[in-house]
Amino acid sequence: MSFYTSLTGLNSATAQLAVTSNNIANVGTSGFKRSRADFGDIFSTSPLQKSSSNIGQGVSLKQVSQEFSQGNISTSGNSLDLAITGDGFFPLKTPDGLQDIYTRNGSFTLNDQNNVVNSTGQRLMAASVDSSGKADLTDLNALTIPPKTSGEAVETTKIQLGLNLPADSAVITADFDRSNPSTYNKSTALTVYDSGGNGYLATVYYAKTQNASQDQTPPSSKWQTYFFVGDTQVKPALQQATDKVGGALFVNKYGDVLPKSDPRVVPSSGTTEMYSLDQLTDIRRSSPASAIGSALTSAGFANGALVNAVSGTLSFDIKVDAAATAQTITYTMKAGDQDPEVLARNVEIAINNALGSLAETPATANTPAIKNARFGISVAFDPDTARFSIASGTTGDGSSIEVTTTDANAIRVMGLTGAGLKVDASTNEALRGKPSEPAVLRGESMTINTTKSISTTSANKDFFVSVDGYAFKVELSFPTTYTNIDSFAKALQDNINGKVDPSTGRIVSGVTVNFDAKLKQFVFTTGTTGENSAIQVTGSADWGLANTEMQFGSTSEWKKLTQFTENGALQFVKNGIQTEDASGLSTQTEWWPVYLDRGELSFDLTGKPISPLTDMPFETAFLAGGKGALTMSIDFTKSTQYSSAFAVLSQSQDGAPEGELMGLNIGVDGLVNATYSNGSQVSLGKIVLANFSSPSGLRQVGDASYLSSATSGVAKIGEAGSAGFGSIRAGATERANVDLTQELVDLITAQRNFQANAKAIETSSTMTSAIINIRS
Repeated sequence: MSFYTSLTGLNSATAQLAVTSNNIANVGTSGFKRSRADFGDIFSTSPLQKSSSNIGQGVSLKQVSQEFSQGNISTSGNSLDLAITGDGFFPLKTPDGLQDIYTRNGSFTLNDQNNVVNSTGQRLMAASVDSSGKADLTDLNALTIPPKTSGEAVETTKIQLGLNLPADSAVITADFDRSNPSTYNKSTALTVYDSGGNGYLATVYYAKTQNASQDQTPPSSKWQTYFFVGDTQVKPALQQATDKVGGALFVNKYGDVLPKSDPRVVPSSGTTEMYSLDQLTDIRRSSPASAIGSALTSAGFANGALVNAVSGTLSFDIKVDAAATAQTITYTMKAGDQDPEVLARNVEIAINNALGSLAETPATANTPAIKNARFGISVAFDPDTARFSIASGTTGDGSSIEVTTTDANAIRVMGLTGAGLKVDASTNEALRGKPSEPAVLRGESMTINTTKSISTTSANKDFFVSVDGYAFKVELSFPTTYTNIDSFAKALQDNINGKVDPSTGRIVSGVTVNFDAKLKQFVFTTGTTGENSAIQVTGSADWGLANTEMQFGSTSEWKKLTQFTENGALQFVKNGIQTEDASGLSTQTEWWPVYLDRGELSFDLTGKPISPLTDMPFETAFLAGGKGALTMSIDFTKSTQYSSAFAVLSQSQDGAPEGELMGLNIGVDGLVNATYSNGSQVSLGKIVLANFSSPSGLRQVGDASYLSSATSGVAKIGEAGSAGFGSIRAGATERANVDLTQELVDLITAQRNFQANAKAIETSSTMTSAIINIRS
């Protein structure tokens, strides 16, 4: 019996030797886990047998189990080499996709289908991720790393060019020819892409067309651009002018250019006339409505003198600026009126004295008060045409004048007859411009208390006034107490108006005196307007008038609009498209969109861009060979015109081709990010880990791989770094956890065990031989 017992010992020692040899043999196997032989003694007995005297029957191999302790981490140059630090296994699928395999051997490569696989072709599984990198653990697929993007090509829609165009470049007047470098100054080139990622060479040529000069308002330098895609020229599209913040600009009939954000601007709709910002250069001075008489004959005007202006009176009715009723003007001619300039001045004074003294029509329950007085009417004589003219005191299209009921002397002496004696206000067409401005004088802030009654004293009663060339003194009565500052202002106003210029007989009228309670200042305004109106009022410092200066009115300027033409034809804009078709033209338009010249760049004297201040659009470019079309714009807003050399300061475009794989990054959480040559970064998936309730129960299948079993339990899938799962380290592998020193000791132990059991068998054999030899 002892023979068989020792024989089991030999078998166990052999098994231990085999396990130890296998461990030693796999010292260099990545992810290998050392095995351990577990033995148990053999002991059998029957119910009636005395157990205390029973002898064991040897040893048997119970199982070969593995130890899943952490192996050392070894770095490598392959980004697809993966190591797990902590618990977990890489989940794999067999090539046929039917079997789940688990391993800690992270030596992976790409197969011909761009799947991440191990050396036996088993595919690494990964979870799909959303844009934020969050994994869907219910959706596991073989990790695929495409060598280039698919469907990632981006069509070019915007090009950004920041240039410096040399300020000293010569102006080129020759017609542009891209094959002739003398017809342009500079050029730049870059690649643009269609929706399929195909690249095309785009070239932009720059020709200087204008230097800044003092005749321009404002002075600017201009460059014309020419855009080609391949050999196809792409024409600039119609572009509305904008302000510095990108607001679309509109123009009214007086050439006032304002952004759409201005509450006065009401954008037009439908078909409109086309106006160019560059053509708003016809600056004119606003003019009054002027009634022009008939030309005097030689019988009435000879040798520079009026023949009939000797005695008697002349009269006529006049209505100015939409006055309710006409006023009769009667003038008695006197010595010196033979000079037409003198007569014109005297009649002018007579008209202004009459119209300037008209009282206001009081308000009623249904109508507001009406101001009947008119100021600043002028009378002039043109010796070249021998005509008298009477002009309204205001300027602009709102002014009007009508001279009627002229008597015989008015006709004979001044020629006040004919159709030209009536000029109506213009409500639609811009003819005379905008109203001119009066002279406005503001005093300094007053130091006295203006919330109570106001008193004049001997120290502050005097005022020195100059209105439209007539200077005089105003002396308020004193001592006088006014209930408030407004009543004082009214008294001062009444004392200014009505003063008579003794040299001409002109009566001062139309001056208003108001008090600005917020600033505590007097405000003086003339009734006349234009650059010939002027006012100055000086007085005591009590009234804030000690340091005033003469203030003048201004004659307004406006710009005459000229409709844009092309090839001699008037141009219109319909739904943003330039056309010669005027159908549907709106007659109610007050604000028209104003456009830039196509393809033009302009710079001010400091080299900063004036226009365009937004992207320059281009018409659709149709690619050769029917490859599609591109609609692009170019942003020149970062360009300059300095005296330095031509330079490309910045250049970019928003298109992209399909990208080639440039790099791969696998995070500790298993997230796989690929970087491609077109600049795109794509999250391809997240490598997950599997773990088991009893990893030692896994079934070995070779290649450091395992199958799940009933003992190990079902695989639990989780993200690397989460509870119960280790982290992933890319560019590294896990070495075998075999301790070579321990294995060598185990070899010696197995050898001793084998020798001892062999000796037991030898002893048993000797005893058996002795028993056999007893008979002899």
